[in-house]
Amino acid sequence: MAQAFARTVGWLTLLLGILGFFVTDLFGLISFDTTHNIVHLVLGVLGIAAGQSGKWSKLYAQVFGVIYLLLGIAGFFIADLIGIHLEVAENLVHIIFGAWGLYAALGDKGE
Repeated sequence: MAQAFARTVGWLTLLLGILGFFVTDLFGLISFDTTHNIVHLVLGVLGIAAGQSGKWSKLYAQVFGVIYLLLGIAGFFIADLIGIHLEVAENLVHIIFGAWGLYAALGDKGE
């Protein structure tokens, strides 16, 4: 379960990071900037790499599950965080990724 999380979130964030260099606004829901794109690229590559190993994918799910969840919650109170503007849609995606990551890490007893 943790490997599926790491791979899926890795590919999604990598694609968002690439897309952000070509599109500055996605349907009015998400705005992209260079810092945000680089963060997405790094997290995407880490997720894809972690998804190759049960041990590393579980660690990725634990660490980034917490980070995504906290970032999603904080985004509702702090719109600009470390130079990155967070919209409501992004906050919801971060909360979903965070909850999924923690579920994958804590619920996966086989790895």
